[in-house]
Amino acid sequence: MSLFAETDTKPELIKLAKKAEFWETPAWAPWAILRRELLTKVVRDPCCGSGVISIAALRAGYDVESSDLYDWGYTSSQIGLNFLTLAKPSTGYDFTDFYNPPFSLATEFIQKSFDDGARKVLCFQRLEWWESLTRRPFFESTPPNRVYICGNRADCWIGTIPLDERGNGQKRAHAWFVWERGNPQGTQVGHIWKDDVKCL
Repeated sequence: MSLFAETDTKPELIKLAKKAEFWETPAWAPWAILRRELLTKVVRDPCCGSGVISIAALRAGYDVESSDLYDWGYTSSQIGLNFLTLAKPSTGYDFTDFYNPPFSLATEFIQKSFDDGARKVLCFQRLEWWESLTRRPFFESTPPNRVYICGNRADCWIGTIPLDERGNGQKRAHAWFVWERGNPQGTQVGHIWKDDVKCL
């Protein structure tokens, strides 16, 4: 479904994007994690937004399946797919889920990835997602294998705000949370840095 078709005014579009929790991933962040983590050949980005993560994975040589519930302008995505209600894929191959899901639904996205049989999951979220008391049972039962804190603050913007109108963004700490099937439980913590990325 296209939110762009629902309104002609920028304030209303921004309001809808906030409701959908469409905070765009900064361009350097997926490139930085791709320098640290090797993905499977097939990668899914089921909340691709404007395509920042999908484009990085494609340019890194992966086969990417991009989708979103809403149309945020990324022409290579399947629109109108609600990841949380899709049937389990009947694949005979490994895949990685690589995404920045809505904050309020991130735990559900991770669990759906597990249920679908993902080999790896890389989830970009605000660091405070990890410290939540309400998510304690989830993290105690399924702790991430690795967490990469963004050493440079990863400013996230409502994706419908034009680039030339963006200032300092959402000044909050972010991180990549990584699960990999077959790895022992326990969390290693490290950093990624903007200046690690030479291609931007």
